[in-house]
Amino acid sequence: MTKKTQTNLPQKLPVQTEKARRCVRWLVLSLWLGLAYALILVFLISLNLAAPELHIPASIQSLNLMLWAIAKIGFAFSLVCLYQATGYTKWAIAAMLLAASAVLPYVLTNHESQVFVLGIEALAVTGLSLSLFDLGRATQRDLGTSAGLVFLGVILQILQSPIMAYVGIILLAIGFYLSLKQLLRP
Repeated sequence: MTKKTQTNLPQKLPVQTEKARRCVRWLVLSLWLGLAYALILVFLISLNLAAPELHIPASIQSLNLMLWAIAKIGFAFSLVCLYQATGYTKWAIAAMLLAASAVLPYVLTNHESQVFVLGIEALAVTGLSLSLFDLGRATQRDLGTSAGLVFLGVILQILQSPIMAYVGIILLAIGFYLSLKQLLRP
């Protein structure tokens, strides 16, 4: 009977623990970059709402978008690393979406392709949210709330309402902060 029970158990993926720890360190660094991007964007939007006549230089906005692209490349790198350590395919797919969303805004610059770029961006950050949730389950850390806030932030940004996008960015920042808080605890 014990032999039959053992064969019915799901196969556990082999995990390279030391490599997975390294991958989580990359993820933490990317979360810091993502948090910095979100906080800068919240500040810029707040400044624009408070003083609409004040024009923020395009170079500052471009640097912030570059910071977000670097953060997404970092997220992609850490998820590929986690995929290599665990063999969990969902992380590889999320990594591909994140890498594509980091590069596409610089490749597809015409107005007609922006819907496609925004769609990939939404899928990529949703994949990141699901990856954070799965990582929380795998590491026995409570990343469900933070992953949910990241997902909700993405949904609110898609609504194309300036106020909802503002709230969405705030939720994204809170989600990144809570993820960092959970991943950095001993």
